[in-house]
Amino acid sequence: MNSAIYLFFIIGSAIAFIIIACARLKWHPMLVLLTAALFVGIGCGISPKQTIETILSGAGSIFASIGFLIILGSFLGEVLERSGAAARIASELINSSQQARVPYLTHALGLLVGIPVFCDAGFILLSRLIHSMQMVEGSSVAALQLSLGTGLYASHVLIPPTPGPMAATGNLGLQNQLGWVILLGLIVLIPVAILTSMFIRKMDKQLFAIDPPARKTDSVTESSKVQEQTLLSSLIPLLLPLLLITTGSVAPFFISNEKLQHGFQLVGHPVPALGISALLALVLLARKDRKNWGEWFQQALVASGPIIFITAAGGAFGAVLKATPIQDVLSGFLHTSGIPNWAIYPVAFLLAALLKTAQGSSTASLIITSALLFPVMGSFDLNTPQQALVVLAIGGGAMTISHANDSYFWVIHQYGNIPVNKLYRSYTLLTAAMGITTLLGVLALYVLTG
Repeated sequence: MNSAIYLFFIIGSAIAFIIIACARLKWHPMLVLLTAALFVGIGCGISPKQTIETILSGAGSIFASIGFLIILGSFLGEVLERSGAAARIASELINSSQQARVPYLTHALGLLVGIPVFCDAGFILLSRLIHSMQMVEGSSVAALQLSLGTGLYASHVLIPPTPGPMAATGNLGLQNQLGWVILLGLIVLIPVAILTSMFIRKMDKQLFAIDPPARKTDSVTESSKVQEQTLLSSLIPLLLPLLLITTGSVAPFFISNEKLQHGFQLVGHPVPALGISALLALVLLARKDRKNWGEWFQQALVASGPIIFITAAGGAFGAVLKATPIQDVLSGFLHTSGIPNWAIYPVAFLLAALLKTAQGSSTASLIITSALLFPVMGSFDLNTPQQALVVLAIGGGAMTISHANDSYFWVIHQYGNIPVNKLYRSYTLLTAAMGITTLLGVLALYVLTG
């Protein structure tokens, strides 16, 4: 058998195993990825000892690059949630807006809170605020829940420091380009948010009964902890890491002073940026809860642990793929076949969408797809922003589509009080539209950054 055909057969079999084991057998993704890595390494002629060493070094490399980022990002989200800051942002946006703008601001709220807070936790927290609102003119409560849920979902899948895009960035070796991922991700979110809000307004008239409007007073019932926080103090820790990381990546292009460059790169490195933001959040928002800080950090460790181990397993799988001749084979094929550089984006999207639809987890889809694509990244002639766009293309696929095998689907069903049949006809279709819009946005930015 031709060596290239045999190589593709081994790797194709591993991909099929990953999909079947995750989706049908319900195996844990970490075990699936480690098993696939061992199978590919030995199947491609790498000695068992070297395969094990490659798995361990690949896992260790990924943990070194993004492990602390995931922990610190989870801790920041925990502080924002436990201190009442996330709920304060929600109540301010909702209570201070005109009724016609509430659906759009609800979606914007989801986009904002979904950056540091897991979408599941964010929806459970904020959906209570939606239920406690008085009826909004022209919108049902179900539509407002969809606006919130899709906003949380979009930023959770596309914008670091949430674990999925953070892990994908690390797997692709783009840690130094994290600022570009954030900046371009925020740009892509604009058309996604506009289209999603338009679709929800249209679906609202067709699927849900519009409740009669009522007075706007006392629209959100706030706890004493929420009332203690100010909007400014709640927003600063949320926006600061995004500002620091983006500035650290972009500033060297505009500042010639070497010392200033080093300073921006230091505070703009994701680990210091998230650490500074988490400490500032504790000081600004949780001084009275000092005795609970240790418990909050322990909870962040518990929440981030499974993600870190899955990510490390994805790094191990990617390292084994890199150790095989697949990169040379694909590079030679790509150079002789004339496949355009932009083709990596739909390929990344489709592979992530296949994994997402089959096994349900957006984070697992991001991790596995990025590990699979890492060996071929060097075969495409992409500049720095275009490389960052690969993460967003994978994220777009990892949105598509959310249905019954996705735990977040059931969170929205239960806490949003939306019937399953209507959730399929609304939220599931919305996730498909969001993913496709993300891909189109990525392709447009590829042209603009060329």
